[in-house]
Amino acid sequence: MKAWQSWSQVWHKRRTATDAAETSLQQQLFAARYESLLLRLMLNIARVEQPNSQLPELLHDLQQQLNGTFAMQHVPKLCLVLCYPFTQECFIYHAQETQLERQDLNQIQSVLLNQTYYAQSKVENLLQIQNHQARLLVLGQEVVVWRVYVQQTNTFNRDMQPYLQQLDDALQQGFQHWIEQQQKRQAILLKERREFAAELHDSIAQVLGFLRLKSAQLHSLCKNQSAYSALLPLSEDLASYTHYAYQQTRELITASRLAYQELDFASALNKVMDEFSHQSSISFELDNRVAHFKVSAKHAMQLLYIIRESLSNIVRHSHASSAQVRIEYLNSGALQICICDNGRGIQLQNKRSDSFGLEIMQERAERIGAELRFVANQPQGTCVILLLEQH
Repeated sequence: MKAWQSWSQVWHKRRTATDAAETSLQQQLFAARYESLLLRLMLNIARVEQPNSQLPELLHDLQQQLNGTFAMQHVPKLCLVLCYPFTQECFIYHAQETQLERQDLNQIQSVLLNQTYYAQSKVENLLQIQNHQARLLVLGQEVVVWRVYVQQTNTFNRDMQPYLQQLDDALQQGFQHWIEQQQKRQAILLKERREFAAELHDSIAQVLGFLRLKSAQLHSLCKNQSAYSALLPLSEDLASYTHYAYQQTRELITASRLAYQELDFASALNKVMDEFSHQSSISFELDNRVAHFKVSAKHAMQLLYIIRESLSNIVRHSHASSAQVRIEYLNSGALQICICDNGRGIQLQNKRSDSFGLEIMQERAERIGAELRFVANQPQGTCVILLLEQH
């Protein structure tokens, strides 16, 4: 009997040890598979090229894996929020099955944009937004990344905390690598633009500058000597088109420089105003009533093109003594830019057939969905009004 009890105890101890070893192996296997899942997630985020389509798919696959393969119960719905301080844009990415009310979306955007822009150096790492929990993952100069758990007000089960922390770490590392890749691509692009601007300046711009000078001399000769009067229409067209080609090339060089100098819209506009102030005797005034511009980089560049063309027209054609650029948001939320002068005014019906500046301005406005109008200024002069609706 004692031998039987002794053997039973030994068997029980061995069985317990075996069960413990099996449990340990299962836990190790689970941990290894989970780490593998997070590693794939990190690598996939780092390779993202089209966030609008790829990030929701990644979140959908992640949620399916956690709920299915790993049988994690009560895993919160996950969203990723990317905020851009410069353009004041906020993008919320979530799996298709995650439902968010418009009110929730607006609240999340408002709170996280506020944290991103106004308190970027003192931003809180963990925020409760109504019944959503947000955590800061990456705080960059160009983009700030947040993780948001939807409909999550209670603390998580302690057993879940280590896994959720690992998930946050993987998301953080993935986006850090993604930002590094974006910066490398941007650096390559800026280098190409810098070289493009230099090549334009050293080659085509130099040749066009010479042709502009010679064509102007030829036109002057035809005007002043009756023997060449028959060539006057041809010399006038040649001088006008050459001058326009030179001007457009200079505009491309300036735009390329603005792009690679990475100026924000307000800084770039100040530089444009200073440039025209030094080029003429006209008094230029900037009345900027917008503290923070809510325009994308693409829209900002087109707006700068239009403003530059308007100021160039004032210098060349208006005979004005003063001009003003006023920028403000209307009650409707639209951005309005007014460029007004006190010159002799513009007669659109008398516009020359070889002048393309106004048409190009209209095309640029249409390209970004803006409305461009030319109206008379009071008591004299012209106002160029640009209206950009905010969505």
